[in-house]
Amino acid sequence: MLNTPSTVANARITTVHDTEKCSDYLLVCEATASSLTEGTWRFSLESSDGEPVFDAGDSDLGDLNRLTLLAAVRGLESIDGPSSVTLLSHNRYLVRSLSDSLPRWRENNFVWEHFGRRIDVQHADLWRRVDRALCIHRVEACLVSSRLVSVGASPTTPSAEENQNLSNIRIDSPHRGPGGPRGSNGPTDQLRRWLLRGNVSDGPQESRRRFTAKDLIESR
Repeated sequence: MLNTPSTVANARITTVHDTEKCSDYLLVCEATASSLTEGTWRFSLESSDGEPVFDAGDSDLGDLNRLTLLAAVRGLESIDGPSSVTLLSHNRYLVRSLSDSLPRWRENNFVWEHFGRRIDVQHADLWRRVDRALCIHRVEACLVSSRLVSVGASPTTPSAEENQNLSNIRIDSPHRGPGGPRGSNGPTDQLRRWLLRGNVSDGPQESRRRFTAKDLIESR
């Protein structure tokens, strides 16, 4: 299901719909493109305590942005009743359009002027469906990014020079041992609790800080 990302950045509220006693969900939206005009989309919906709720995906026509948007549409429309949703995606187009462009498109009825003609904004059919879903749910979008920083252990034996370099590495503190079993009440990992913090707080939402490796260590 939900893979722990290396970075979670720029958490932004896309809409605020105050609901009492509503469910909290994590919605992970993904897409892959096999060409410029087709690919696959997929979404995974989890409850706040990590239980899988719904998982679906399919092949479809469209570029990577449209496929990711389609995953978001299908995910939001799969939720029964008003809910608080934290949407995770690595697609900048989706997250930035939700927070920056959608309010403007809504005001202009999802059309814009192009060389004297009024035409639909790109993927207007899907954005209208997203907009309807945002009238029902409280949605917060998080841009998730990751980078390859290591390819793992070398299959060959390290040379004498490499061993010398390794011996010069300074370790300032020992590694922690394995953590004990986690409780069954509430969210089961630090990332999920951090992501959903804005959805379950009673007071005004505070500005979010960046999620770091330290947060994962402290959750053990």
